[in-house]
Formats: sequence, C-alpha cells, structure tokens
Amino acid sequence: MEDYRARYIALKRDYEASEGDAASVQALYEYKDALEEQSAPEAQWVLVDVCETLELYKTAYDALRPLVTRGDKKGQKRLGRLLGLQGRGDAFALPRPRGGKEEARQAALLAQLPRFRYHPNPFRTQAFRVAEPPVTCDCCGKPAGVCYEGPFYAVEEVTALCPACIASGRAAQKFDGAFQDDCSLEEGADCPEALDELIHRTPGYRGWQQEYWRAHCGDWCAFLGYVGYRELRQMGLVEEVLDDPMWAQWGEAPEKVLRSVENAGSVQGYLFQCLHCGKHLLWVDCD
Repeated sequence: MEDYRARYIALKRDYEASEGDAASVQALYEYKDALEEQSAPEAQWVLVDVCETLELYKTAYDALRPLVTRGDKKGQKRLGRLLGLQGRGDAFALPRPRGGKEEARQAALLAQLPRFRYHPNPFRTQAFRVAEPPVTCDCCGKPAGVCYEGPFYAVEEVTALCPACIASGRAAQKFDGAFQDDCSLEEGADCPEALDELIHRTPGYRGWQQEYWRAHCGDWCAFLGYVGYRELRQMGLVEEVLDDPMWAQWGEAPEKVLRSVENAGSVQGYLFQCLHCGKHLLWVDCD
C-alpha cells in the first residue's frame, strides 16, 4: 500500500500548497483514473482517499463499501460518515479541469441523447443519471436507461422521465408541467420560442431557493453547473463573474460575497454561460 499511498500523499501535498489550482486537481483525477484500473485492495483503499480529497463522496462510498469487513470498526465508522455524505452525489465535487475517463464517458452518453441547448451536460450537473436497471418513463411508458433527476413542476406526481420525452416537449404537454418557473427568469430574452424551449423542453437544476435562469445577449444562457469561489478560482473565472451588475443587489463588496460562495454550502453559486458572446454569469442564493 505504501507505494500507492506515497504517490497520493505527494499529490495531496501539491494540491494543498497550490490552494487547489487546476494542475494539482487534474493530477489527482488522473491518479483516480489509474487506481480504478487496479484490482488490488491496496489501490482501492487509496482510491477512497483520493475520492474524498476530490469530494467525490458517492464514488468514495461505493469504493469503500466492499473493502470494509464486519469486524473493522474503524472502516465501519468511515463508511457511516461517507454514507451521510454520499447522498449529495458527486455533483458538488471539485470540477475536473479537462479530459479524462469520466469526461469521455459523459461525452459518449451525451452523443446518444437529444441536445439541450440551455443545459448542455445534464450528466455533469446530475440532472440525468444512468438507471441500472432501466426505469419505466412515466410519459412514454418505455424502459429508460437514463432518467431525469431534476425539478418538474406539475400537479400530478411524476417519478421518472426519459431524455427524449423532455426534449420533444411530450412530458410537459402530457402532465401540463414545466421544468423551470417562468416567473423566475432574468429579463432580457423576449423570444416566445426560446421561452417554450427553456421551460418545457430543457432539464432544470436544483437551487436552495427558487431556481433562477440567467439571460444575456437577448437569449437565455446555458446552465453549466454548481460552483463556489474555489471552483471559479480554479477555472480562472473570478474576475469575469464579478463583472456583472447582479452583485449590486447584495449590498456588500462583490469580492466579499463571492468569497463566501461555497459549493454545497449555505451560499451556493450556479454558473451560466451566454450562448452568443461566451460570457460567464453567476447566480447565487442561500439556504
């Protein structure tokens, strides 16, 4: 185990010394990929450590569970702690800077699904999940290997929707529902066709309060995911998102507010990008 652990310790030291810059996070993800290819228990124990550092709590829990025996009190305690965290899934983990096995897997899955202009990677945001075994779509009645996990506002209770029924608008039409509240949209986009696409044919996202969709250049923006100051710093977007009139409503220095934004924390950030000029915009709410 020492060879595996020594490598992890060195990578974690680099990560902490750099305050989580993109290169150190990428190195941890690449080591995670390498460990997942190893069957030795020694490698799997270190994989759990790497996943915890990256805040991939669900992946860490899934990796640890087969390693812990009934008599391993320390392991059972750790498993119980991760059980409490894994309910968040991996959506709030440190974002992977570029490439890798998971990004390739997501790209392969997305290639098989309809394209959602305003929510381009619903796997990354965990609006979609792979259903194993497949579930039955409440709209079309067919088995679905990919299931929607985001909000859907309808009188009737709907438990499973497939991507095709969302993209076509069949789900919204059948249940007289919407994926986004049309009263919680930023002003500036006046196209009725775009509005219909956003609220009736686009997967939504989950916010602490009422979800809010940003607009720019006369159109709705694409939702990219959940972020905090740490993730924005890693992506080099701090100055860009601070250049936004939105911050005036907080009544405090924008830099101070932004530093308090923490992914999966009490002050949560939601990252959007303009489809036309490429500008990144943030929405922030509190629990």
